[in-house]
Amino acid sequence: MSRQVLGKTLVILGALAMIINLSFFKQMDWYDIVRWISYALFGIGFLLIPTYSKSKSND
Repeated sequence: MSRQVLGKTLVILGALAMIINLSFFKQMDWYDIVRWISYALFGIGFLLIPTYSKSKSND
């Protein structure tokens, strides 16, 4: 599994966790813990997505 695929997966999981947390768990005790975990997943996944390669010159 490449870093880019892992990053996209983490971003999707983090976004879904944020949506579910805000929709259903607002009154629960562990709302803040799930919120920080979902933010961390989203942020780490976002950092893993970019892949940079050298530009190919036509020499």
